[in-house]
Amino acid sequence: PVGVRRLGHDLVLWRNRDGRACAAIDVCPHRGVKLSGGRVVDGHLACPFHGFRFDDNGACTAIPAHPDRPIPKAMRLGAVSVHEAHGFVWIWSGAGAPGAPPSFFDFNGFSAAGSTFPVDVDCHYSRGIENQLDFAHLAFVHDKSIGRGLDPAVQLHVRTEGDAIIAHMDGMGADALEFRGPGIWRLKTGPAWQFLAFVPIDDDRMRVYVRTYQPWVTGGPLAWLIGVLGRVPNRWVFREDVRVVETHARGEVRLRMGEVLLPSDAAIIAYRRWREERRTPTPFEVPKAGTASGDPVPA
Repeated sequence: PVGVRRLGHDLVLWRNRDGRACAAIDVCPHRGVKLSGGRVVDGHLACPFHGFRFDDNGACTAIPAHPDRPIPKAMRLGAVSVHEAHGFVWIWSGAGAPGAPPSFFDFNGFSAAGSTFPVDVDCHYSRGIENQLDFAHLAFVHDKSIGRGLDPAVQLHVRTEGDAIIAHMDGMGADALEFRGPGIWRLKTGPAWQFLAFVPIDDDRMRVYVRTYQPWVTGGPLAWLIGVLGRVPNRWVFREDVRVVETHARGEVRLRMGEVLLPSDAAIIAYRRWREERRTPTPFEVPKAGTASGDPVPA
């Protein structure tokens, strides 16, 4: 089992007997210990404290101390609905039936082998997304890398299409940068495409999964090696971002929060409007016994 913290809650993930990803709130209903410290036995999650076992629906299937007694109905996990797609395990963070995660962009014929790596940042994930929608910072934060020699004057073009925010500067392709809610992003300015997935840990921390999709070699050890080598410049650029992003005021962004925004912030304004239209008072509903845990986010 794997323990993670997402959306301010501790979760445990494991695979059942069929290899399907499963998730639940990381607490045993018996004595409250973390189940992520246990084992997976025949696809069931086994508690490290007293060996209680739970299936992929959260139902308790064994109590070793009382093998001949009926299992109480209340002895259940808070199961969370998950869906595996695009190399991520997505969790459904609200009430009701889970929806499919956002489709990725058209990466047919591309390879991302070896390129994916995580970056943990001490800020709310909405701040991280805004940083990737901010064109005006490039000439300053990245003056030694991707922004070297870039004109700080910004002529920005932004449009919103459903859950997508598409932006470009003069001289870029009309769909060069795209954010797709709730938290994925890509940049297409050359043959290799940059891809990011923003994962909320809690109100003050996020994880970003960074990928590069390249079209030159689509399989085998060479594709993996190209991906590994591509991590080096990506890590350098992200270190430049993190140094500044972590100095933001804590908490999520709001459309009106006392900041004076400008035309160069058009993509950020579009994101804040999109977010205001969709935000809910409780971003994660802790599932009760036997219920599924509304936005999918990659875990």
